[in-house]
Amino acid sequence: MTPKPGQRRPEAILAMAVLTLCLLAATTASAQTAPVVPVATAAPVVPVASAAPAAPVSFEPLIRRLTDSGRPEATVRALFARPEMVFDPEPMTTKLTELYMARHGLRLVTDIQTRLKELGYHPWPVDGRLKRLTKWSIRAWQRETGLPERAVATPELLAALRAATAKAPPDLTFPPIEAPSVYDSALTPERLAEAREFYAANRAILARVLARYGLPGEVAVGVSAVETRCGRFLGDKPAVVSLAGMALARDYALVAQTFAYENPSPERAAWLAQTARERGDWAFRELTALLDYAARLGRDPLAMPGSVYGAIGVSQFMPTNALTLARDGDGDGVADLFNVDDALESMGNFLQKAGVGGQTSEANLREALFRYNRSRTYVNTVMAVAAHVRENPGPDAPGQ
Repeated sequence: MTPKPGQRRPEAILAMAVLTLCLLAATTASAQTAPVVPVATAAPVVPVASAAPAAPVSFEPLIRRLTDSGRPEATVRALFARPEMVFDPEPMTTKLTELYMARHGLRLVTDIQTRLKELGYHPWPVDGRLKRLTKWSIRAWQRETGLPERAVATPELLAALRAATAKAPPDLTFPPIEAPSVYDSALTPERLAEAREFYAANRAILARVLARYGLPGEVAVGVSAVETRCGRFLGDKPAVVSLAGMALARDYALVAQTFAYENPSPERAAWLAQTARERGDWAFRELTALLDYAARLGRDPLAMPGSVYGAIGVSQFMPTNALTLARDGDGDGVADLFNVDDALESMGNFLQKAGVGGQTSEANLREALFRYNRSRTYVNTVMAVAAHVRENPGPDAPGQ
């Protein structure tokens, strides 16, 4: 039966009830523990279970590691004693989930795909990977049942799907299997308008970057637009919190609950533990670099927002790159990646070393951008923004 405008389908009401019960159960369970260090809300790419560890968490192993590396103990302990320094499992759970899903697929995603196929929303192969077509299927079902559209795989979503009974509408139109891989959210009219505005407002520094490093201005704008909305969004938590959480979570036991639904074999669990150690050691190196960079700027590390993996500034440099590749673009003697001129100058320096080198063929630019962020989807999106800016520069853009 087709509902009237504004009226939810019966299966939507049932789905909402299932979600409510799941949330109530999660709330009751979480209220029974009181960690020594508060745990930030985790939001991994595929949150297969609560990422919060069951036991109290202490930063002591990380504090000892930092002091053993030569950092003043009083300074380190003062940083970790601040209330903002919470253990955040999200960086490690996100990375492990991404890598595990690419390697093996996820049981939870497989079960969601299977149920979507049974309901008529997923005509494609079931492979356990949360990619473009599976995300489309999830959103299509949510849209049809009146639920908020959020294409992440959760046990609550699977429970709601299993409670649903209505099949997909017979006239549902599916997207093509093959399509350009881009971040659609970066190519909306609002986001493209931000890119054009940024291009016009920074014509002088963009011209200098082109002359000095061979990086076309529209490509520099494309990177800034995709990375941070041209400096409008630099991250929703301090980079030091993300990196400290990931460094501490080299102990896989702190995030193993994330894979409770997956129930990996001993061999796969060993791979997860080894990968957590490797990624945790990488995060430790980035954490120490971040502390050094903050000291160089004379800035409180907790006042430096970053990405989920600790990238910082308008151009989103990892801290190790900030120490070696950041450049002073405005001549004040400080290479501050949170300053637009400095960020664009630093981006030009990075990409020149990555292979731009004054050669501006699309193939050359694409390879350099891939070294900046090792994702073809990322590269495609940057180049799409660049093409838009080049074709719609506005009256005040460079060269006009």
